[in-house]
Amino acid sequence: MVTKYIIMCGGEYKQFETPRQLSVVCGEELVARTIRLLKENGINDIAISSNNPIFEKFGVPILKHDNNYVISEENKVISGQWFNAFYPTDDPVCYIFGDVYFSEKAIKTIVETETDDIELFGSKKPFTNNYIKEHEEPFALKVMKPKHLQEAIKKARKLDEEHKFWRKPLVWELFTVIKNAPLQTKKDEYTTDYTGISDYTVDIDRPDDVKKLNKMLGGIEMIKCEVIKEFTLEKYDELKNIKRKSIEVKGKLLIGDTFECEKEMADYLMGGNSKNETVVKIIEIIPPIRKNDVENIILLNKKQVEKLSKEILEKVEVKKAKKKTSKK
Repeated sequence: MVTKYIIMCGGEYKQFETPRQLSVVCGEELVARTIRLLKENGINDIAISSNNPIFEKFGVPILKHDNNYVISEENKVISGQWFNAFYPTDDPVCYIFGDVYFSEKAIKTIVETETDDIELFGSKKPFTNNYIKEHEEPFALKVMKPKHLQEAIKKARKLDEEHKFWRKPLVWELFTVIKNAPLQTKKDEYTTDYTGISDYTVDIDRPDDVKKLNKMLGGIEMIKCEVIKEFTLEKYDELKNIKRKSIEVKGKLLIGDTFECEKEMADYLMGGNSKNETVVKIIEIIPPIRKNDVENIILLNKKQVEKLSKEILEKVEVKKAKKKTSKK
């Protein structure tokens, strides 16, 4: 029986300002959610594999582990191999991918599924309506025989050096080697079966995935703004619940008008635009409305509004400083 769980949080992803395993969905970081769900399913031997000290805040052991796997802003491999993500151990272990948003059902399935060798867990077609991707994603690898995994990684590295895979090998290619199945020759041509998880559980590849997931799960908080300097906006349709103080001009906001938008848009309108111009002020933060939670909506107070405004303005100042530095 596998009782040790290692959450893999290595690698570098250029599209993300912080490690993508710390992406926030519905107010909770991915790693924090995974740890919580594992504990709720009776798992207490939990560790994080990473060299980044930022993960120490979660209160579980940190397994220092070099992983030179680097993904560019275009989501392409710059250096390293995905195989480097596995912290070496001789004990039976379940490797949980740190950049996955897990449903309660998914973690329960992973914990309760037994194997006498190695089992892969991932999304599988046909997808449910609340799955945000168009392709399968891997979520975890449960290993009862660590020696078999180490042998498979060694073999897969050699096959990669011989250019036997159609791309830089990932978990699908590794699992093919583990099962001694024919190698894939094209995308999504999986040559061995795995345990499918069919719900909204999904791997986060890009910042936009976080946004899609938050929208789908009702985890987007809306920012209510008041116009302090009139402006026109190409993305006018992204503004919600516009209330006019005077006349209505399509695509243009006048002083005193109010509206709701997502935080990214509020950042933009508070100075994160090409003109470094602040045209709105935040007057209210509206937390997300989730299913079965309609009665518990509490508007955030003045102190929290001031805090968010300060955070946005500080972020804008950093962007301005970076622009000045790049011009020199």
